[in-house]
Amino acid sequence: MTSRDEQKALTRARILDAAVDLLIEIGYAAVSTLAVQRAARVSRGALLHHFPTMHVLTEAMVAHLVERNEAAVRQSLAKLPEALDPVSRAVTALYGALVHPAFQAELELWAAARTDDELRAALRHAERGADRDLYRVVDDAFGEAPRHHPNYRQVADLTVVLLRGLAISRPLHATDASARRVIEDWSALARRLLETPSAASVAAGGRASAPGLLAAAPSPALGKPTKIARS
Repeated sequence: MTSRDEQKALTRARILDAAVDLLIEIGYAAVSTLAVQRAARVSRGALLHHFPTMHVLTEAMVAHLVERNEAAVRQSLAKLPEALDPVSRAVTALYGALVHPAFQAELELWAAARTDDELRAALRHAERGADRDLYRVVDDAFGEAPRHHPNYRQVADLTVVLLRGLAISRPLHATDASARRVIEDWSALARRLLETPSAASVAAGGRASAPGLLAAAPSPALGKPTKIARS
């Protein structure tokens, strides 16, 4: 890469950093190309060279937010004890990232897209790649062993939906206490869904793979199967 290419890459990164910081600080409604230009301290020509329209800038902002969100997951994981079981560790770290300012800013874009056709089109295109990146990060958070379980994909999907819902409702609560209780409950249920059958049950003729999400799960209180029904 030439020094000129490096300079272009640095200018583009500075513009994106400024745009995302503005989105987090003042909200999408107040973000404009002029505001981004001033915050990044670049010329109008430099801004338009990299991002000729707000549509193009918005798509790039989503990708940049995804990078920040991924970094937030890594930071959350690094702070948690290694001895914590993989499911609790993954769910807790993912929630920590989803209440991070970068993800809250991404949620704001989703809300604004309801009445903004151009923004909605930009987000639909950008979020295809963002979803792939999200599930890659989710897989990394859970670790290798749970990913081989037949119930894993359903658990991962439900984890994402649950945590997004908690993140959306977070501004309405004074503390994280209720969210933490939900996280503990879901972690406990997810662990049961990802349990590997014992060697004894396999030797007795049971299947080596665990049953699906709607199959009977043992009840700790009664010692009898309890249906996990769809809500």
